[in-house]
Amino acid sequence: MRAALQFVICVIASLPVWAWEAPLQNEMAALQGVEPFAEGVEYGIPLPPTAAEARTQSGYRYELERAALKQVLVYRTSRAKADRNRMTPANNAACAKLARQLGAPGILATYLDLLADSSLSRRQQYVVEQLLRRLVQETYGIDTLQMRLVSESAELPPTQHMRFMLQLPVSSMFDLVPAKLPPKQRVLSDIMLMTSLLRQVDGILSRVQNASGADAAAQALQALLPMWETTLQTRYHASRLSADLTPAERMSARLLESTQAGLLRTRRRLHENDWYQSTRLRTIDELFRRNPAPAAD
Repeated sequence: MRAALQFVICVIASLPVWAWEAPLQNEMAALQGVEPFAEGVEYGIPLPPTAAEARTQSGYRYELERAALKQVLVYRTSRAKADRNRMTPANNAACAKLARQLGAPGILATYLDLLADSSLSRRQQYVVEQLLRRLVQETYGIDTLQMRLVSESAELPPTQHMRFMLQLPVSSMFDLVPAKLPPKQRVLSDIMLMTSLLRQVDGILSRVQNASGADAAAQALQALLPMWETTLQTRYHASRLSADLTPAERMSARLLESTQAGLLRTRRRLHENDWYQSTRLRTIDELFRRNPAPAAD
């Protein structure tokens, strides 16, 4: 492998100045022997772009491609649950086809095609899987762990499970949290928005008295998810922010805590009634309780 990389470096160095183009960031990492990029080059596997490079290359299509990528991953995760949480070649082949249909980044379909290829060695499959993980998490900032947890929480028959997962507002869900703190001017509005949304959640859950009401409540809660997800960064960094709150923010934080306490009593009643056998309601409500995933750089 090192010999192959040295050959690539020599080829680049031998090019005339007018023909030379600086390698992209992950290509440079491969030249420096950083894995999995170096092995990716050795096996002839295309490397994922960085987030900045993807935005530059895709332009206005970036967010559309990112939303399509999420849909493909949700489909892949749901299919895997039906296959006892195994990622099969058939699953990857079907997802590659879907990726092309939805307009997901082309490199995603390439990786899925490779994973569907039974002629790849185990080491090659591992390298593709690692490059796919980099594409999903680092290039597009998608939280696949959260996706899998939601999938596992939804205890439904395969067809219903797939339908449930695909009708979630995924374009506003499953984002990794930026490592940096949210803008200071946004903290107060986020706390106030969280309080308002949780009051609505409490009102919706308080009216549930039977199974049909539970499924209807799940639909109503789902409509609130896109707004709830806009507070992701503030929720994740809450402990770091708490030491430097303004008086107005502290007052709002106390109102939020009071709202959460009331909601806890409502949830306790539903738990005692087994959520009226509505796995949809239990799963959707859990999205308003689950802590965000570890921050992304």
